[in-house]
Amino acid sequence: MNSYNLLLWLNFFVADVRDGLGPYLGIFLQSHGFKEGMIGVIGSIASLTALVFSIPLGILVDKTRHKRMFVALCIILIISITSINYFYTYFIFTLVAQVVIALCAVFLAPAFAAITLGIVGLNNYAYQVAKNEAYKHAGTAFSAALSFVFALYYGIASIFIITALMGIFSLIILYFIKESDINHKIASGYNGSKPLSFNLVFKNPSIWLLGFIMFCFHLSNASMLPLLSQRAHSMGIDSSGAYAAATIIIAQISMIFVSIVCGILLRNNNYRFYIILMSLCFIGLILRGIIAACFTGIGSMILVQILDGIGAGISGVILPILIAFMLNKSGHINAGFALVMMLGGIGGALSGTLGGVVAEVYGYFWSYFILAFVAFIGFIIWIIYSRKYLFLFKI
Repeated sequence: MNSYNLLLWLNFFVADVRDGLGPYLGIFLQSHGFKEGMIGVIGSIASLTALVFSIPLGILVDKTRHKRMFVALCIILIISITSINYFYTYFIFTLVAQVVIALCAVFLAPAFAAITLGIVGLNNYAYQVAKNEAYKHAGTAFSAALSFVFALYYGIASIFIITALMGIFSLIILYFIKESDINHKIASGYNGSKPLSFNLVFKNPSIWLLGFIMFCFHLSNASMLPLLSQRAHSMGIDSSGAYAAATIIIAQISMIFVSIVCGILLRNNNYRFYIILMSLCFIGLILRGIIAACFTGIGSMILVQILDGIGAGISGVILPILIAFMLNKSGHINAGFALVMMLGGIGGALSGTLGGVVAEVYGYFWSYFILAFVAFIGFIIWIIYSRKYLFLFKI
């Protein structure tokens, strides 16, 4: 099997690993007496702590020729710390575990983008990223389906086992990707001339625009799925994690189709498609928050998760492609990627506190309403400025 196909299967298996328990964490902690606000604070502290290291880790991705080794180390750390957290659910240990997982996730995002770019090159990057995302979402849907079945019969403990097994398979796939297949210069956007200085890269207006857009997106989006699961738990609908697994399956199936469509539309790198797709991303997020606020039935849950699939599916595909083109020949693609991810991560970290505290004090309706309003702000900013900057950089 060549490295192109190995990349796809690596994304398939690692999808369930990179975020640890992900949306199941809230259910697991609630079953051990944690309140919504406390769960949100743990997520925020862990994410904000990890974000301090996001740019240094992005620089490491640009510089190192041992990307596979660092990816393997992150996977091993996530599996280990998540498994131990099952037996030690104290506040401090849970916080430490989430910090470790967040640090690994901050590294893995630019690392996977760099490995992909280094293997396929810039011309084939958009199509490969779309395929990677499709396989990643398929892997998440697969593990969520397993979690749904086993959580019904064996409880949330089975989810820990499934996460560990997916991690082991991802390590096996990673082993078969040859280091020699990765062009580390192409992976960083280095073209043989002197790389741009960090000052020029970080003064790039399009990168800061993209970073602010992703800040709004993740501030709105990050806590919606955990809140959906926590609301189901508080209403007595589910305490095993099966409901959370069902919501994930619906979203991930949507993301598979969205990723494929994005790959087809973006093969020619027409900047107009980027504007349209990101606009749809925010419109779907706004509708998702409004529907989640107003309705609690199964039908609304399905629609909410389809909209989640549209938003997350689109952003997951176009973000690394935009950055790769904007910073091509700079030698600092992954540092720029880390900067954008840092700003988005700040939004995601604050989302847990914003959504959790508002839900605890004012109820889930107002929590979803406020999150939808944040998405609306991001949408307006994107519409006003995106055409100018995307046109300037010939995307």
